[in-house]
Amino acid sequence: MRTTPPPRRRRALFAAALAVALGATATGCGSAGGDNAAAGAGDDKPFIALSNGFIGNGWRQTMIAKFEAAATQAQKDGLISKFKVVNAPGENSATEQVAQIKSLLLQKPDALLIDPASPTALKPVIEQACNAGIKVVVFDSAIDAPCAHVLLNSFKDWATAAAQPLIDGIGGKGTVIVSRGVVGSQPEAEMYQTTQDILAKYPDVKVAATVNGLCDGAKAQKAVLGVLSSVPKIDGVIGCGDGYGVAQAFTTANKPIPALTFETNGRALNYWRDSKLDNGSVAVMSDPGQSVAALWEALDLLAGKDVPKELTFPIVLVEQKDLAAWAGALKPDEYAAWPWTQELFRQQVEAVKSGGDPVRPPIPTAAN
Repeated sequence: MRTTPPPRRRRALFAAALAVALGATATGCGSAGGDNAAAGAGDDKPFIALSNGFIGNGWRQTMIAKFEAAATQAQKDGLISKFKVVNAPGENSATEQVAQIKSLLLQKPDALLIDPASPTALKPVIEQACNAGIKVVVFDSAIDAPCAHVLLNSFKDWATAAAQPLIDGIGGKGTVIVSRGVVGSQPEAEMYQTTQDILAKYPDVKVAATVNGLCDGAKAQKAVLGVLSSVPKIDGVIGCGDGYGVAQAFTTANKPIPALTFETNGRALNYWRDSKLDNGSVAVMSDPGQSVAALWEALDLLAGKDVPKELTFPIVLVEQKDLAAWAGALKPDEYAAWPWTQELFRQQVEAVKSGGDPVRPPIPTAAN
């Protein structure tokens, strides 16, 4: 009877074969994080790698920063031996991320966390990782790879919270611009469809233009400014967290600022608070703290704990009542993120299993 080598042996055999296929050398597309083990963390502790398919907006940068801070502390606490982060340099290129992941696999991580550039194109390389005995946790997107565990926010909830209060705020009629996110990604496709479904219920809301803001204020500012001269009076801009940049576009064009979907970063929240806008504006985005939750998931999987194959975690919705607290806790370019501890992560896992209410971590303070 054929036997299967143990996971570390399988990883070693796989890495050797992959090295031959790639000419025995490979380099990452950019890296950060600890390749050196922390004092007291032995080689028997896990090595965690993170592959990020896109670094071109503040949300992704916050996501990486939160992961690195949590992984550094986990390294100090002796929970992991080392970690590595690689960021694909292009505009959400699946081809670049596949090459990036192949390079990471040569380094034989125990777990691989992936924020994917595509829900389908990474399937072969993810299956290679799984076959090598590596625990794979995909976050921030669904994925066509049955062997991977998936942790994500509800993109339908995000899109609904971005559009519905804004439409209500303008009285269910008027003219809007729709600012789309990272077109081509699974989350954006689901969010755009949700937005279209909501708009279909309001025949008196007309879409004057659709632009690609990439969920990034600076890019949305440029995209919206490019259409303002050719559209009528705008009552709202439905986005995925780019309202501060959109507001600057309207200011530059000397037009009244409409209802907006604000970013959840410190700059946007302080602007919203100080401008006293009360016109249906909202601040909502997915949680960049997903990367930290994915770290805890990987460690629990490596420890043999029972974790559902798919986990849905709560979005970050900043309501008027919590605006001052969030605005005071964040640096200008920092995005609101739930502070997932290992214990809070496990509580949310149990909530998912039982179908109970999601865990609501505390709003961080400036001291955090």
